[in-house]
Amino acid sequence: MKLHRFGHLVAAVAAAGLSACTTTGTTTETAKKPANDPSRLMKIARDVETRGDSTTALALYERAAEMSGDPSVNISLGEARLKTNDLKGAEEAFRAALQKSPNQPQAMLGLGTAQLRNGEAEAAVRTLAPAAQAVGTVAAYNKLGTALVLAGRSAEAKTAFRKAVALEPGNLDAQTNLALAEALSNEADAGTATMRSVIQSPLAQRRHFVNYIIVLSLAGRTDEARAVDVPDLSKANKDRILKQAARLRSISDPVARARAIGLLAST
Repeated sequence: MKLHRFGHLVAAVAAAGLSACTTTGTTTETAKKPANDPSRLMKIARDVETRGDSTTALALYERAAEMSGDPSVNISLGEARLKTNDLKGAEEAFRAALQKSPNQPQAMLGLGTAQLRNGEAEAAVRTLAPAAQAVGTVAAYNKLGTALVLAGRSAEAKTAFRKAVALEPGNLDAQTNLALAEALSNEADAGTATMRSVIQSPLAQRRHFVNYIIVLSLAGRTDEARAVDVPDLSKANKDRILKQAARLRSISDPVARARAIGLLAST
């Protein structure tokens, strides 16, 4: 299961230095707005971010958030902070959005994502459950399922991952997450069958085969795990993964086992 872990500039100076990048030879709506207009700052921030300058973009998002009462500005700021791994700052931005617009789905999803990446599994579950229901995307249900697994609630995680698979049946990562949740819930046969269909896809990548080894190892099917041919993986690395996977069954605590699986699955 993949668990993605996931200096300010003066606004007027930044806007003046970047305004040429936002025009195309004719006067645009953005160019007509004053330098301290939040929507103009947001437009420039998005353009700068697209060009790879996350530091300048973040400063512009922060300035816009200070000036605007629109929760979407705080959400954009939170997402920008997530990209720089500023999890505390991201939480603050998403909470500010929720203060302006309680139960705003994207703000809840962002806050839950920050909590999940910060290791706050139970808090993430509380936030992501209503967010996933409101947003209804594969990514949202995958995050909710991951939070539930890391909170030791594998049975509930299966429901979340099944919703993700139902939304996008061909999503191999969602199927893989479901298989791991099934294996953690002592449904080894179901998890193995799910993973077998995953690796038979022409879109299967190395990480999917590694997860197949993990599921087989959790089921005690060591010989089958050893026989899996993992593309682009050296024998030494495969032996290391097999050795670590074999130890998973000895971890009795469900939360500790889930975390160990997450670390191994991301290799």
